[in-house]
Amino acid sequence: MKRKLAHINARRAHYPRHRRLGAAKLTVPAVVLVAGVFTVVLAFLFLTPGAKSDNSAAADSSAVISTSSNSVAPRIPSKKRAFRVGINFWTGLAEKKGWFKEAFEPLNAEIEVVDRRVAGGAEAALFKRGDIHIGERMAYPTLQHKANGFDFVVVAASGEAPPRRATTIVRTASTVKTLADLKGKVLGAHRLGCPYFATYEALLGAGLQLDTELKKGDVRHVNITGQPAILALLSGEIEALSVHLAMPDYAQLFRDGRIREIGTALPGGQYVTNGGRALIVTTRNFANENPDLIQAYLRVYERARRYIIDEKHYDEAATISSEQFRTPKDISLFLVQDAETRLTLNKIHPDAQEAVDALKSFLHWAITNGDDFYTTKPLTDAQVEEFVDRRFFAGGQYYVDTTGTDAQLAAPLTLPKQ
Repeated sequence: MKRKLAHINARRAHYPRHRRLGAAKLTVPAVVLVAGVFTVVLAFLFLTPGAKSDNSAAADSSAVISTSSNSVAPRIPSKKRAFRVGINFWTGLAEKKGWFKEAFEPLNAEIEVVDRRVAGGAEAALFKRGDIHIGERMAYPTLQHKANGFDFVVVAASGEAPPRRATTIVRTASTVKTLADLKGKVLGAHRLGCPYFATYEALLGAGLQLDTELKKGDVRHVNITGQPAILALLSGEIEALSVHLAMPDYAQLFRDGRIREIGTALPGGQYVTNGGRALIVTTRNFANENPDLIQAYLRVYERARRYIIDEKHYDEAATISSEQFRTPKDISLFLVQDAETRLTLNKIHPDAQEAVDALKSFLHWAITNGDDFYTTKPLTDAQVEEFVDRRFFAGGQYYVDTTGTDAQLAAPLTLPKQ
């Protein structure tokens, strides 16, 4: 017992003064010890790959990636990444044939095909929540998202759009035969959709002004979309409707002979040459954190385009599409096969500057000609320049050469593991 007391007294002599810290009565040496242990634990948690969130794991693929073409290639993260894409007739085929698995497994990622139709016009919300990571949209609505502050970037772009990509329809029994006959009548169109702009421009070409918030016109506009728009048209509440005919509901009405076209986008106009171009877009954060996944997606996109469009495997694609969308086979075949109205699998143009110039030209025309959205929310040339991510175009580090062979497109991307 004496020896034990002597040992305790010796320790007290070594630490003669104690600093009381609050109610816990901790000594300074104890606090130092606890702080050291806490630091080691934190370091272990943050440096251990398995302890990171999905977003942190995705960020591992590149750390900080610049927008220049000479940025450092990403490493494959140790934690599996999810890559969520919207359902359409080619993603279903790519999934069923195993192309997505071939492309993404070597990158420690897997595809989730999401039915984005449930979101309707709120697709931007899906992107914001991370429920979807990449999408295909026309230039017009994508630029609207950009003007509203949503940080999209363009990773691929098509060339000019066919005039029938956006059309104006009426009931088959309507007395309206041409766009000029709409004077004094009501046109329905979704204000955030590019068919609106196509008809707006076509009406100007026919000598008519659409009635907007900024300017009184000859044709009254009602902002309407989806099933309410179809019911309003068929019941006669509105006389005409601006649409993409390559949408299942409108395609069915067209094939059934219940609607007919009275006009297309203006041939040679701004919609056809610029605003109706198809863009593949993602968020800037996702492109920076996962450029390898974007590149893999673009390779599968081109592989599917060649298989379905160039090699004309329309029937196979339509069969899969009809199962996924629950549409009749003949409607799915129309959506896949009709080149004049088709919305996806457009041939990608590799020139980033061409895409930038097309977007600038469209915006300048829209503002000059009184488009009420872009007049009130204009985008600068500098904003358009940074909207197009040049890393994924010709000369960029993640460019997919669409002139390459099928074997090159099918070969997996192999990147160093962490």
